[in-house]
Amino acid sequence: MTNLTIRMDPLEKDKLMAWAAARGTSATDYIKQLVAADMAAGSPQERAAAWFRENEVAISTEAQHIKNRGVPGSHLALNHPWPDAKI
Repeated sequence: MTNLTIRMDPLEKDKLMAWAAARGTSATDYIKQLVAADMAAGSPQERAAAWFRENEVAISTEAQHIKNRGVPGSHLALNHPWPDAKI
């Protein structure tokens, strides 16, 4: 398994570490076990479908925002001079 960095509130991190220690494991190993169990729970298609169902509203909201206002920052990319352009 590769490295994974999770940024979280220091108080939440302390609670997670204490909770894991009370169960005889580290927070890192606990999270690895959760991920492994989740990965074993179904096929990649089933996991993707579950993820989509959980995030469908947020995806729809973001899509509507992009439809109404365009891609954030796209004006920078569209108006950026070419590398050999004379400015």
